Amino acid sequence: MLRLIFCIWPGRGLRDATWAEVTPSVSREAPRFSGESRHNYLLDENLVDVKTLRDQLETLRHFETLAADVRSRIADLDAIETLDQERTNHRRLRLINGYLRRHAQSDTYLAQLKRDRLELDAKQVALSRHLLQRDDLDEQLKAARQTLEDAVVALRTDTTAQQEARLREAAAQAEAELAALREAAAAFEASLAEERQDLARLCLLLAEDEQTPPAALAGNLEPVTAEALDRIQSDLTALGNDYARRHALVTEQAQQLRGEAARLQHEIDQLRTGDRDVSYATAAPQAAQLRRLLRAELGLGADEVVYLCTVLEVPDEAWQDAVEGVLGRARFDLLVPVAHYDAAMRIYQRHRVKAQLHGVGLPDSERLLQHARPVPAGRLAEEVETEHLAARALVDLLLGSYVKCDGLAALRDHRTAVTRDCFVRRNFTSRHLDPRYYRQWFIGERAGPRQIQQREQRLDAIAGELAVLQVEDTALGERLALTRDKVRGYIELEHALRALARLPELETELRDLRDQLAALDVRSVETLREAVTARRAEVRAQEEEAKALDQALGRLRSEIEMLNDERLPALERQAAAALQEAEAFLETEAGSDLLEDAQKEYESRRERQPLETVLVNATRYEGNYASAELRSRDRLREAKHVYSLAYQFGYDSDEDAARYVQERDRYVASELPDYETRIADQRALAEQELVENFIHRLREQIEDARQQLAYLNTTLARLRFGGERFEYITRAEPILRHVYDMVMDSQSVLGTALFESDFRRRHQEGWDLLFERLTTGSGETLAPELQALQDYRNYLRYDIRIHYPGGDTALLSHIKAKKSGGETTTPFYVAMAASFAQAYRLHQPRPSDTIRLALFDEAFGKMDTARTASALRFMVDSRLQVILATPPDKAAGLLPYVDCVRTVVRQDNHAFVVDIDKAALLEELEAPVERAVPAASPTAAAAPAPADAPAPA
Repeated sequence: MLRLIFCIWPGRGLRDATWAEVTPSVSREAPRFSGESRHNYLLDENLVDVKTLRDQLETLRHFETLAADVRSRIADLDAIETLDQERTNHRRLRLINGYLRRHAQSDTYLAQLKRDRLELDAKQVALSRHLLQRDDLDEQLKAARQTLEDAVVALRTDTTAQQEARLREAAAQAEAELAALREAAAAFEASLAEERQDLARLCLLLAEDEQTPPAALAGNLEPVTAEALDRIQSDLTALGNDYARRHALVTEQAQQLRGEAARLQHEIDQLRTGDRDVSYATAAPQAAQLRRLLRAELGLGADEVVYLCTVLEVPDEAWQDAVEGVLGRARFDLLVPVAHYDAAMRIYQRHRVKAQLHGVGLPDSERLLQHARPVPAGRLAEEVETEHLAARALVDLLLGSYVKCDGLAALRDHRTAVTRDCFVRRNFTSRHLDPRYYRQWFIGERAGPRQIQQREQRLDAIAGELAVLQVEDTALGERLALTRDKVRGYIELEHALRALARLPELETELRDLRDQLAALDVRSVETLREAVTARRAEVRAQEEEAKALDQALGRLRSEIEMLNDERLPALERQAAAALQEAEAFLETEAGSDLLEDAQKEYESRRERQPLETVLVNATRYEGNYASAELRSRDRLREAKHVYSLAYQFGYDSDEDAARYVQERDRYVASELPDYETRIADQRALAEQELVENFIHRLREQIEDARQQLAYLNTTLARLRFGGERFEYITRAEPILRHVYDMVMDSQSVLGTALFESDFRRRHQEGWDLLFERLTTGSGETLAPELQALQDYRNYLRYDIRIHYPGGDTALLSHIKAKKSGGETTTPFYVAMAASFAQAYRLHQPRPSDTIRLALFDEAFGKMDTARTASALRFMVDSRLQVILATPPDKAAGLLPYVDCVRTVVRQDNHAFVVDIDKAALLEELEAPVERAVPAASPTAAAAPAPADAPAPA
C-alpha cells in the first residue's frame, strides 16, 4: 500500500526521503547474512532481571564477611587462650619441679642417712659376728677337711656308676643295630623312654610319700597298649589334681609368710630411722588409736600425749626383762596433761566401743601425785629412772611392792617379789612370765636395737620356714610335672602307637635295656659328686675367711667410729633444712595449692625412677620450664596487644587472659551461631531466586527461541531457492558453553540446595563464571559481561544450513566468503523475512492484527529469477505486505511476481506516482520493439498481498 509510505514521513516528499530512511533494516546494497542480524532481528530482547538476585547475594556476602571476621577473632582468641594455657602449664611445671628438686635433695640426705644407719647397724652386727666366727673358725675348718676326705673315698668306691656305664653302652649298641628302623620310630621311642623314666621317678616319689603307686604306673608301660596308656592317663590325672591342691596350699602359706616378712622389714626400716611409733602400733594398736584420737580432738602435740614406756629408762640391763614383764601392758598407758584428763576420759568413753579401745590405760596424773609415797629400798621401782613426775608416781605404785631377789630361794621370804630371770611371786604364788612379752623391750634407748634384733630373728625364722616351703614347693612341682603335665604326652603316645605296631621285637629288646636303666637309681652317684664339690668349696671358703677376718675387724671399728661422730649428725641437719626450703618455695611463689599435686608427682617419680635420677631431672626441668614460662608470657603479652590493636579491645596488663577467653566464649555462644543462621537463611533465598527467576527463566527463553526457529524451518522446508533449501540451526555459544550446560541441566535441581548439591560440582566452571559476574561491581548500572549473561540470545550461535539438490549440505557461515553474491544474498532475504515476521508477531498461535509492511530498496539485485521467485513466495507464505523499489533495468524480471506496479516520477522539483497496468506492461515488454522508459523514474512493484491483508491501492 503506497499510501503508507507517505504516512511514515509527514511533511516531506519522496524526493527528500531515501529508501534507507524508509526501511532502516535494509540498505541500498543487500548486506550479507550475519550473526548480529540474526541476533537482533530474529529474536526479541528480553533480559532476565538480576537486581533481586544481586541484592540477595550482596547480603549473603555481607553476612559471610561478618561471620569470617568473627571466626578470625575466635581463632585469634583461641591462640591467646592456648598461649595462656601454655604459660600456666609451664609455671605449674616449674613450681612442681622446683619443689621436687628441693624435696629430692632432702630425701637424698635422708636416703644417705638411712643407708648410713643401716651401714652402722650392719657393721656393729658384723663386728659381733666376726668375733664369734673367729672362735669357731678353726674347729669348722678341721671338720670340713675331714668331711671332704670321706666324700672323696665314698665316690671312688661306689659301684652304681660303673653299672650305669655298662648298661648305657649295651643300649647304645642295640640302637646302632636298629638304626634304620629307629630313624622312623625315634620320636616315639624317645618319648616312651622319657615317660618310662618319669614313671619310675614318680613311683620312687610315691614310695617316698608312703603311697602305693597305682597298678598302671607300677607296670611301667609293660606292655605298651592303648588300654595301658588310657589307664595311666586316668591315674596321672587323679594324682595331678591332688598335687595341684597341695601346691596351692603351699603357695598360699608362702605368700602369707612373705607378706609378714615385708611388714617386718618395713618396721625394721622405720625403727632404724628413729621411728618407734611403728613398734607401739604393732604391740598396742588400741593405745596407738586412742593416742591419735586424743591428739586430733584435743589439739595436743606429740610430746603432750606420750606412752609411759617412752619416758622411762632402766640403767641396769640385767633388770630390763623384769621391769618390762611386770609392767606388761601398762607400758603403753597414755600420759596426758592434768588439764585435759577429764576431756580425754570423755573421748575414751565415746570411742571405746566403736574403736574397740579396750584395755588402754589413762593414768590420773593429779591423783597419782597426790597419793605418791616413798618406795622402800630394794624394790624393783628403784631400777627405773624418769624425769616425768606422774610417770615416777605411777612406776612407784606399780613396782614399789616388788622386792628384788637374786634367786628362787629368796622369793619365799616375800609376799611380792621378782628375780632377774623373770620369776614373779604374788600373794605367795610364784610363776614365770611369758618370754614373748618381757623380751619385747619398749623402755629406754636399748628398746630400739632390741626390737630390730627380735624382728630380724623372726625374719630368719620366716626364711627358714620359706626354705622348707620352697623344698615342698619344688617337690610338688616335680610331682605335678610327672603327673598332670604328662597327660598330653600320653595322649600323643597313644596316637603314635598304631603306626609302630610292626616293630614289637625290636621294641622289646630296646625296652628291656631302658627298663634296666630306668630302674637304676643314679641319685646316689650325683649326690656323692655334689658332696665332694660342696666340701671342697667349703674348705676353700673357710680358709679365705680366716685370712680376711683380722683385716675386717680393724676396718669395722674405724668405720663405726666415723659414722657415729661425723656423718649421721651432718645428714640429719641437711635433710631437715632441705625439706623446709621446699615448702617455703611454694609459699613464696603463691603455689601452695600445688603442694598436693607436687607430692603426688614426687611419689610417682619415685616409683619409676631412682632418687638420683629424680633429683637430676627436676633440676634440669626447673630451669627449662622457667625459660619456657618467660617465653610463653612474652608471647601471650604480644598476642593480647596485637588483638587489642586490631579489634579495639581494651588491653590489660594481667598475667592471664581471662577477659579474652570470656570474649571468645561470647562470640562462640551467640554471635557466630547468629551469623551462621542468617547465612543459611539468606543462602536459601538466593538459591530460590537463582533457580526460579534466573536459571529456569533463561532455560524457558532459550527453548522458546528454538521453537520460533522450528516454526520458520517448517515454512522453509517447502521452498526451494534455485534448487536449494534453507534451514535455521542453533548450537551452544562456545564462550558461554559452561553456563549454557548448567542452565539446560537446571531441571534436575528443583527442590535441592544448589550450594551443596552435586549439580554445582558438575557445572563448577559455569557456576564460577555466573557468580563472578553477578558479584562484580555495584550500583544500578550492570556490567556488559553480566548483561551478556542476562540475554538468552547470547547462549546460542545461529546459522543457516543450505541443502543442495545433490544431497550435500553446507553452513552459510562457512561459505559466505567463498560463494557468489546471489548464493549468499538469498539467505539474507530469508533471514529478513523471518525478522519481519518475528517483529509483527506472525508466528504466534493466534496472530494479532498488526502491521505487516516490509520495504526493500534495490531488492534482489544479485539474484537470478528462480531464487527471486522462491524468496517472494517465502515472504508471501510468511504473510507479509512487501513493497519493492528497484531500478528500471531490474523491473522486468519482477513483473511476473507482483500484483501491482507503480512508477515514481519526479519533474520540475515535484514527485508523483503513476499507476501502471501490469498486463499492458508485460505485453509491451514481450513486443519486439522496446519502449523507452525515463531513466530517473524508479518502478515500484508490490508483491502479492496475503489473503487476510487489504487490497492493494
